[in-house]
Amino acid sequence: MRKLNFLIVLAGVSFILGFVSVAAAQEKELTVTSVGAVKYPSKPKKADVDLFFSTMPSKPYDVIAQVSGSIVGEPKAILRARARKVGGDAVIISDLTTKIESEAAKLGINQRSRPADITPNYTPGYSYKVYTVKGQIIKYKD
Repeated sequence: MRKLNFLIVLAGVSFILGFVSVAAAQEKELTVTSVGAVKYPSKPKKADVDLFFSTMPSKPYDVIAQVSGSIVGEPKAILRARARKVGGDAVIISDLTTKIESEAAKLGINQRSRPADITPNYTPGYSYKVYTVKGQIIKYKD
């Protein structure tokens, strides 16, 4: 019984650590580069941030940062959070592509390998969406 409880706790910890590593990957591969000398204060977490995919804002604006890179997770939420961090009002997304990556490919495991021999934490069949994004963070002119 103790062994079963230990295995359940171990599985739960591994599951949570998997989410933590994915959350870290979300932010690590996305680059935000400020444009210009003016630095704006961060916005509150609940502040609205508009997203533009196929349309342009109707209000006049200044570009305050360029954003590019890869996102693992929900791109809308991550882009809004990064825009808030630099004081942006909106993000104009000029390019957004999606691909599915498997954990096996990330680890360099091919079909003939025995994953358990390479890494004991490998879960066969695990895959995730990777979004590649390019765009601009903007600040509306008053």
